[in-house]
Amino acid sequence: MLDVHVTLARGTFRLDAAIRDEGFICLSGKNGSGKTTLLAIIAGKIRPDGGFVKIGDEDITIMPPEARGVVMVSPESQLPSLSVEKHLRWGIGARGMKVNEGRILEVSKKLGIHYSGRVDELSLGMRERVSLATALLSRPRVILVDEAFSNIDNRKSFISEFRSLCKEEQVDLLHTTQQEGEEELSDHGYRMDSGKSARIF
Repeated sequence: MLDVHVTLARGTFRLDAAIRDEGFICLSGKNGSGKTTLLAIIAGKIRPDGGFVKIGDEDITIMPPEARGVVMVSPESQLPSLSVEKHLRWGIGARGMKVNEGRILEVSKKLGIHYSGRVDELSLGMRERVSLATALLSRPRVILVDEAFSNIDNRKSFISEFRSLCKEEQVDLLHTTQQEGEEELSDHGYRMDSGKSARIF
């Protein structure tokens, strides 16, 4: 369960946003509405002026990013110099977990990752697939996806598959989008407008 209610003021911008749900959550809104700022607060990259960030019953508002069990993925969040194989194992190693080769192969197949070269040689869409698979394989409590589904071919089928994998791993996910109708692919939908969030379903 992701339970967030935070406020932030930066110049003329005011954020007053709340999300309380679990599963696969979509946050839609126009560019500049505050979506990325909210994800950065949940990830611990920005300290809010007020409010709280909780995962389950644990208040993580003042925890450092590395202690939160939260992974944030954007289109630029990959490690370009690594091979695909090393990239997929990177998050697992960073968390001190045991590598499950069978699970890596299964996730790679389901997410359409079939390239074995360096990450910086991939298309943007394939790099996003690798970044998202790496995040999932590290088994965080929450994955935050900031527009990182946007460049993937067959986006709707990919999101559906990724949603199923998150459910298998019992990982909550919050993703942002500017695409109309993408809320329908999620368990819950929120809309952000001028720094204020509203629950759609």
